[in-house]
Amino acid sequence: MTFLKVLLAILLVLWLISLIRVGGRVRYGKAGLFITALAGPVKIQLFPFKPKKEEKPKKKSKKKQKKKLKRKSKNVPKKEKTPKKKKPAPEGQSGTLPRLMKLLPVAAQFCGSLKRKIRIDDLELELIWGGSDPAAIALGYGQANAVLGMLWPIFDHNFKVKRHSFQIGMDYGAAQPTVELQAAVTLTVGQGVALTVRYGVKALVTWIKSGRPAVKRQEALSHE
Repeated sequence: MTFLKVLLAILLVLWLISLIRVGGRVRYGKAGLFITALAGPVKIQLFPFKPKKEEKPKKKSKKKQKKKLKRKSKNVPKKEKTPKKKKPAPEGQSGTLPRLMKLLPVAAQFCGSLKRKIRIDDLELELIWGGSDPAAIALGYGQANAVLGMLWPIFDHNFKVKRHSFQIGMDYGAAQPTVELQAAVTLTVGQGVALTVRYGVKALVTWIKSGRPAVKRQEALSHE
């Protein structure tokens, strides 16, 4: 009974971990570009990097300084390293590029499955069109609405969008257009692990199979 209780407790913990959503948040605006990694309630800023505290240079001891002076005074020439001869590649060996090309279908399948699992938790856009020419402001405002009308159906049909907000306006007093953009994308740990294992195994099998013709050619040449 104790073993079953421990096993159930471990499975429960793993199940709860698999429900944690991980991803990232991108924010761009007047303040600049900010990229944050998300793992449940934990947020880690990736960009811009936080400046590290400057470490004070350590004072070198007198003994080490004396040793360095002695080495310099000897002026012993260093032995030149003889360049190693490169071994010629065996004949009939398949290149890496053709094998990588065979992995492209697996990568495309992975991206397609990942697209269906990703959720856009937050998508915000605030665009205020400004400038010195009122006609150019009106034209830019119309173009921005047209572009948004083409892009939104792509997001809506291919991703799960939890919350979105789009605001496009005009400001004849502004010197130039301003934009504020924020997007948060996440998926669960369980979904990420399942996709990685599934397509990782596929990629490994494809990689091994793509190398077999070269091995067979080498064996045939060795028997001749």
